[in-house]
Amino acid sequence: DASWIPPGRKRPVPCITFPVRDKAGRTLFLCRRSIQGKLYNYPEGVTKPVYGIDMISPGTASVIICESCINALTLVSYGYAAVALLGTGNAYQISQLKELGVSEFVLCMDGDEAGRRAAAKLKKALKSVAVVWTVPMLEGKDANDLTREEFINVYNQRE
Repeated sequence: DASWIPPGRKRPVPCITFPVRDKAGRTLFLCRRSIQGKLYNYPEGVTKPVYGIDMISPGTASVIICESCINALTLVSYGYAAVALLGTGNAYQISQLKELGVSEFVLCMDGDEAGRRAAAKLKKALKSVAVVWTVPMLEGKDANDLTREEFINVYNQRE
């Protein structure tokens, strides 16, 4: 969306749009990410669901959880089942994840303090329904910053 004008601004902020869907595939809203910088925009007042939950096939055993749409799509392009929290997670998303019925969650949060706090919170919240691993993401990096080979290397070091 090259001509999107954020609320309160006068000039367009070119961005990529991501349809956020419910488990049945119905579009709930659009997430926008500016092309320059890392500005994310969600409609005011929405409760963020798990992004990509509609793409997890029944019977999937393992799902990677990350923070952003771009990270999830990068991991899907690498051949993994992945979803994003559109941030660091909320109670509604944790409930959705628990209902997936998978046997393993792999937490691949950003390599920063917020990502580490989110991983600890998610591990505690999800360990009653699945085995939960954490990918030791490189400091200051996220999945999208890594090549496929670099990601496989850190993925294989999961704790």
